[in-house]
Amino acid sequence: MQNLNQFLFYWINAPADPSGAAVLLARVFAEWLIYAIAIAMVWGWIRGSAGTRLCLIDAGVGATAALAINFAIAAIWYHPRPFELGIGTQILPHAVDASFPSDHATVLFAVAFSLMISGARQPWPGLALLAAVGAAWSRVYLGVHWPLDMVGSFVVALVSVWGVRRVAATASARHLRQGVLKIYDRTLDALKIPGHVSPRAFRS
Repeated sequence: MQNLNQFLFYWINAPADPSGAAVLLARVFAEWLIYAIAIAMVWGWIRGSAGTRLCLIDAGVGATAALAINFAIAAIWYHPRPFELGIGTQILPHAVDASFPSDHATVLFAVAFSLMISGARQPWPGLALLAAVGAAWSRVYLGVHWPLDMVGSFVVALVSVWGVRRVAATASARHLRQGVLKIYDRTLDALKIPGHVSPRAFRS
């Protein structure tokens, strides 16, 4: 498995003299897409319907649960990053910590999978999945992750979202999610924020 990991890494990782355009694209995918997705989710929450907000609750919980799984894996098993072993070309500075799985890719895959199974409107699920795949490629290209780290992220995100979806289908979880929307509506009413700025999920 390690031989396959290294073979794929050398195939994806940047050459010793990469083009400036490729490095710029990779850094955008590796460092900025996660913030773009976060901003899009906040915007969707503020401007979206009750259904959109329920999708975003599930996506946020799914990503948080996936990160918790990542932390548990890293605490149990430490896998060094390529640059720790002197392998490949490292372009992106990174702390020396566990490589497997990738937190960035895990969060983005979890958000994408959650939006997909919750029936969120296109193009958002497709864009989130594109962001996840782009982040997965870029972090290997820039030399801070192994390809199998991304496979691990994919699996962790899938398991996490599946689990959250199962829990969200229970009556208690539905009541809790509805309660979150009602609290948000009441907060907007208390702050006298007009409905055209942030629509209410329920009529006041």
